[in-house]
Amino acid sequence: MGRSIVLALQTLGVVFGDVGTSPLYTFDIMFNKYPNTSKEDVLGALSLVIYTLILIPFLKYTLIVLWGNDDGEGGIFALYSLICRNAKASLLRNQLPSDTRISSFQLKVPSVELERSLRIKERLKTSSMLKKLLLMLVLFGTSMVIADGVVTPAMSVMSAVNGLKVGISSVNEGEVVMISVAFLIVLFSLQRFGTSKIGLAVGPALFIWFCCLSGIGIYNIMKYGTEVLRAFNPIYIYYYFERNPTQAWMSLGGCLLCATGSEAMFADLCYFSVRSVQLTFVCLVLPCLLLGYLGQAAFLMENLTENEQVRCFGQWCS
Repeated sequence: MGRSIVLALQTLGVVFGDVGTSPLYTFDIMFNKYPNTSKEDVLGALSLVIYTLILIPFLKYTLIVLWGNDDGEGGIFALYSLICRNAKASLLRNQLPSDTRISSFQLKVPSVELERSLRIKERLKTSSMLKKLLLMLVLFGTSMVIADGVVTPAMSVMSAVNGLKVGISSVNEGEVVMISVAFLIVLFSLQRFGTSKIGLAVGPALFIWFCCLSGIGIYNIMKYGTEVLRAFNPIYIYYYFERNPTQAWMSLGGCLLCATGSEAMFADLCYFSVRSVQLTFVCLVLPCLLLGYLGQAAFLMENLTENEQVRCFGQWCS
């Protein structure tokens, strides 16, 4: 039991930091260029966020991608290695005859219903162009992950420190930047201690964060009404795009921020088991995120003109 708790805390600290802090800036970015003017707009934006969380982190990663690991290894290159080994799609000779005798390296012969996979495998095996295209896609995806790792910490820390301007009016933008830089220097200097120690140190803090996020969300829902629960009906996404097509389209960029860091669930799989990542996300992270976003939306529906800092958590921030 104790080992399970430690593993869950490490999973929180290492895997779910990015997606857990996304409520700090998601709605702010979505309504930054086109401020929300009606309750229906808030419901439409909330519905977008809800189904983005369900489709990307939950359905795509938790239920599908996590099972595509390479003997417990996750990430883009693990998938590439798996494809190269099973479909012989590598540009370099990286397979020994003895590999075919290892059971975990063998690909089961597809049934009649899966003949398409045989055709794709044969094309990858014989086409040099497809092999190069596959490698380019892998490198492009890796570059996108690196870019996310560069941009997301700055956004998360800046958004968190920006909340000081709510309680301390004398804090200016320059001071926010300097405090954020100091935090980032400290955080990156701690990376040398290793994943296990960082996970144990950050895990309890993130557990408290998720509990507070859900608690504040429940408070706002109870205070401002349960009308936000209607956003679970995806028809409000259609209404949102029908009323404001340009605004809705522009807000999609901000909406995707709610799922930022989801790729860490698969990329960091080498440190944790599939089951531990799945249970932590389904039992703790996803419910807390949904409650947090529902609470923010409930507050916004009653305070359509509030500033960006108060958008974060509602009345508790003011």
